[in-house]
Formats: sequence, C-alpha cells, structure tokens
Amino acid sequence: MMWPFASPHSGWLVLYLLTFAVHIVLVSYVLAGTTYALIQALRKKQDPIAERARDLLPFMLGLGITAGVAPLLFIQLLYQQPFYTANLLLGPRWGAVVPALIVGFYALYLAKATQTLRIRRLALGVGVVCFSFVAWSWTEIHLLMQDQPAWREMYAAGDRMYAQTGVLPRLLLWLGAMMTLFATLAAWWAAAPERRRLAVIALAGRAVSALAVVLLVMGDATVISAAHGWLYLMIAAVAIEVAGWVWIRLAPDGAGLTLVTAASTAALLAGVVVREAPRLATIEPPRAAALEASGFPVFALTAVLGIALIVWIVRSIRDRAVPPS
Repeated sequence: MMWPFASPHSGWLVLYLLTFAVHIVLVSYVLAGTTYALIQALRKKQDPIAERARDLLPFMLGLGITAGVAPLLFIQLLYQQPFYTANLLLGPRWGAVVPALIVGFYALYLAKATQTLRIRRLALGVGVVCFSFVAWSWTEIHLLMQDQPAWREMYAAGDRMYAQTGVLPRLLLWLGAMMTLFATLAAWWAAAPERRRLAVIALAGRAVSALAVVLLVMGDATVISAAHGWLYLMIAAVAIEVAGWVWIRLAPDGAGLTLVTAASTAALLAGVVVREAPRLATIEPPRAAALEASGFPVFALTAVLGIALIVWIVRSIRDRAVPPS
C-alpha cells in the first residue's frame, strides 16, 4: 500500500485525512466567504456572490462544524499524547475556540437576517475575527504537537501561547488555500461574469500560498518534505488548477470549472498528506490490547446507519417542502 498508508494505523489514517479534507472545504467557504461578504459590504457593492455567500454561511458553518467532529476524533485516536499535551499546555486559550465558534455562528445569522448595513458590517467583522482566531489556534496546536522540546519550556514558564516563527507563514498558506477553495465551490453557483471574478480570487489565493511557502522555506529549509512523492503530485495538481482558472477567466462558460474542481480535489488530498507527513513520527505503536479490541466493525456499522438516517431525513424534508399540486 502506498505511503503513508502502509502502517498499522492505515485505516484510521485514511479516514482521518479524507474527513479532514471535507472539513477544510466547508470551513474554507465560511472564512473566505465571510471575508468576501465583509469587503463587499464595506464597499457598499451589490454583489450576487456576496449575497449568495451571506445566505449560505450559517448553513455551511453548521456543515463545517459537523464535518469537523470525525477528524477531531481520529486525531485524538492517532496522536493521543501529543494532542492532549498540547491541549493542556494551551489551556483556556485553546478552549476559547468553542465560544469563538458560537459567537461567529450567531454573527452569521445576524448578518443574514439584518437589513441594516452598519449591523451587517459589524456582524460580518465579528465573524471574520472569530473564524480567523479558530484557524490560528488550529495552526498553533498542529505545530505544538510536533515540538516536544517546547513542552517543558512552556510548562515551566506558564505560557499559553506557542509563538514560534512558523505559525504565521503556515496560517498564511492555509488562508490562501481557503480563498481558492471558496472560489471553486462558489463558482458552481455563479454566472459567467461572476466566475471571472472568482478566478481572480482563486489565483490570488494561490499567490498568497506561494508567498507563504517561500517564507516557510526561508525560516527552515527542511520544513517542506517530498512525502514520498505526494508533494510533487500536489505541485502538478496546483499547476493544472491554475491553468484551469486562467481558462475560466478567459472563457467562463467553458469546461474549465470541471478541470479546476478535479485538480483542486487532487491538490487538496495530496496537500493533507504532505501536511501530515512530519507528524506521523509522533504516532505511538498500537498496543496489543487495542489491536485485539478493534472497534472498526462497530464504526463501519454506525457509519452506515448514520448515512442511512441522513438520507432519510433529507428525503423527508424534501418531500414535505414540495407544495401539494
């Protein structure tokens, strides 16, 4: 089996990476969409993309939070000691992620419901601050989990922030990727002129990510790992995606969006593997008792039942929403 899936943890690792990729797509739409809607509100521009995003944002945030449950559980299963240690070291500062999400959630509903431009701007601004804080916090804990020498220092000093130089460039990399993912998802609901604007946003996002990579390499040349070829796959996919966005900019009614979506998916999947590669060394060998217990059959059964219930609920709601003829 292809690296990094040829390991005793391969099943859980695959599920973690796939569910994390889905989560990233949804939260990218939320953070980038909220920022875009705020910018257009400040400019007092009537923008169909911003209006559509503002209507969808509460729903997309609900999906994003729900989709984040699975990768959160998998990361606790795979990285028990590093994850829990980083949680304890960051303490209340890390726990602030939950109230930030709650405040951001209500801010999106307020931005959708209000007709007052000033309140809408305020609500969207609060949402951007809250979701940016959450993104920064997750970037911070991701790096802290790998920096075991810093654990003793932080504990001894009573620090609640992991202010290493790599946090901001890595956060910038993800913010750029979020811009591109937002544009990819929003383009499927957009008219031709709107796709031209989204192409500019997507290309700008890739430029931001490229700048972040340069900053990361300048800080530590070993931070980028080939990850057994996944890095090269990601670079090739991004190159194809960029060409697709240029195509959309020139011919928004063409087949460029299909190419962009396929390339973005490949780049995202390869990217999450590259992101995870340095952290794989911190996974502890499975204990014999855990291997014998193996809860995968229960997990698989629960997953099938959960999907079946979701399909039933969606169909029930859809049938009830259709007015009688």
